[in-house]
Amino acid sequence: MVIGLVMCMLFLGLLGSLELSIAGLSLLGAMTMSLFLCAQFSELTGFFNLDFSGQALVVLSIYISFLMVLGSAVVSRFSAFNSLITCIGVLLVCAFSVSATFFFFVFFEGVLFPTLLLIVGWGYQPERLQAVVYMVIYTVMGSLPLLYGLGKLYFNYGSDNLFSLEYFLDKSILSFSWLYLLAFLVKLPVFPLHLWLPKAHVEAPVAGSMILAGLLLKLGGYGIIRLSGLLVIKSISMTTMLVVMVSLFGGVLTSMVCLRQTDFKSLVAYSSVGHMSFVLVGLLSNTLWGFMGAMLVMIGHGLCSSGLFSLVNIFYLSSRSRLLAMNKGFLMLSPCVALLCFLLSVSNMASPPSLNLFGELFIYMAGASMNMLFFPLLMLLSFLSACYSLYIYISSQHGKCMNSLDSRTNFSMTDISVLTFHWMPLNFLFVVIP
Repeated sequence: MVIGLVMCMLFLGLLGSLELSIAGLSLLGAMTMSLFLCAQFSELTGFFNLDFSGQALVVLSIYISFLMVLGSAVVSRFSAFNSLITCIGVLLVCAFSVSATFFFFVFFEGVLFPTLLLIVGWGYQPERLQAVVYMVIYTVMGSLPLLYGLGKLYFNYGSDNLFSLEYFLDKSILSFSWLYLLAFLVKLPVFPLHLWLPKAHVEAPVAGSMILAGLLLKLGGYGIIRLSGLLVIKSISMTTMLVVMVSLFGGVLTSMVCLRQTDFKSLVAYSSVGHMSFVLVGLLSNTLWGFMGAMLVMIGHGLCSSGLFSLVNIFYLSSRSRLLAMNKGFLMLSPCVALLCFLLSVSNMASPPSLNLFGELFIYMAGASMNMLFFPLLMLLSFLSACYSLYIYISSQHGKCMNSLDSRTNFSMTDISVLTFHWMPLNFLFVVIP
């Protein structure tokens, strides 16, 4: 099933046709959704293994890839652009399903190269080269200890299968566990390893931002899930408490920074750091509630943040500016877009019945079981999330619109469909929560 999905996606992407790409990606999404709903664990020749987390993230990867192609139909050099999107989708599906540690590392880092080409080739400003350099330095330097740790595992045990190593591995062999997790903390990213993320978001095209927010950040959370079976991570240890406390405190700081932003893309980019702080609390709690909460927040954030970046792109195409002061009064220009902006904004603040609400409730319980000192920080993080989410809606929909917007504004059905397709699973997938 996994090989068939990858080969079909690669074939359809190389055709370079928008209609075939949309049809193929939607078909792949339906096939993978059936796999997600019908099977709890699937295996193919020992090389591909899919459990609940892998299945959910494979579905998310294919679905976001479909929306990226749909939302970038008018992009220049569409054939090359479509090939890059397909390449990223294939690498992500392989990274979320492969069981060999070295192949996982290859796919984990291999996603970086087509993403860099996407930012450099379709970015907006000359500063995109600096953003690419930041991204490469942070991610590659953080991954070097992980490569050493995976090599040490293989030479000591003669196996590189992640699932089999969990059963007979002497976890004491990896004594510096937090050093190996550094690659995933950078990719997640958590404070203070997040500095590459806002730069990459601001300079990337809309599809690049959708990939970064919707998919690449999930590689960090998935890597922590996979490596948690190989490392000794005690939820009550001082190291874990320190990492979680710094992450939550940094999430609060970046949420406050969101309230002072004048650029829509920077605002949405900084908001991801706060949401990923929730994810880290759930993953390091070593509880089922925490794991389920982290998965729900990752899926919900992937849909919601990707939708918000699509919305920002609609604003940019209308005003040719990402500044909040230049994007006002859209409520009078398009009530439909204003409604979708409101729905995505309230979903971003974890309103019912979005996946973010269920995920944050689970993480509240997991965080309280670790230390009650985390509870006030989690509450403050949720409150600030509501503040900047409402700030996005009020700043863009209320006020007097610029005179130049009247003649430029042309919201197509494709734009509205992309926003709707982001919002619908975000608020209706709660019916399949196990």
